Amino acid sequence: MTLRIARALVVASGLSGLGACHSVETSPLTRGVPLAATQPVAEYRIAAEETLDISVFMVPGLTRTVQVDARGRIDLPLIGSVVAGGRTTRELEADIARQLGAKYVRSPQVTVAVKEGLAQRYAVDGAVAKPGIYVAKGETTLLQAIAQAGGPNEVGNVDDVVVIRDAGGRREAARYSLRAIRTGQEADPPVYGKDAVVVGESATLNTLKFVRDLSSPVLGAARFAIP
Repeated sequence: MTLRIARALVVASGLSGLGACHSVETSPLTRGVPLAATQPVAEYRIAAEETLDISVFMVPGLTRTVQVDARGRIDLPLIGSVVAGGRTTRELEADIARQLGAKYVRSPQVTVAVKEGLAQRYAVDGAVAKPGIYVAKGETTLLQAIAQAGGPNEVGNVDDVVVIRDAGGRREAARYSLRAIRTGQEADPPVYGKDAVVVGESATLNTLKFVRDLSSPVLGAARFAIP
């Protein structure tokens, strides 16, 4: 589990943009103790590759979903290319409204919302069917996050699930039991953007898998084949 946590920390560092100098509070890993909720330290700024919902009140033809390109720009009807990267949603709303109001729409009311942002992404690693990066859409719980990754795989330990989170520049970690959550013995904790979720491996299930592989004529022969 330690190696998997270390690997997940590397992924989480990429999601949060934090360097390796930040500490990780992993001892002891008290099961079921809630981690600190993440709080934004500054107003969110749009980044390249994010998806935005843009609407103009009473002008449905200008309402659309767009993706910010690698240059940090988006293309909109009438006004063309607009810089979105590095701006807050309010700044982008004001710029779009200014350009539309100059020639095309009288007193436009523009709304910009981040539909899929980099800050909403979390990592699921370890003994799951589909480890990878996922997007938290609305409120996401631990059970939902692991379900997104296809659930624990055949050697996944449902009683050994660690959530790693950045809390004010310091990494914290807590261990949870999916079995206890499913039976109502523990609360289903929220998973936030930039979190890393790691499912441990069961030694017993690993042994059973090894024995099962040995009993397979093909896999057993391949395991002991001499190169």
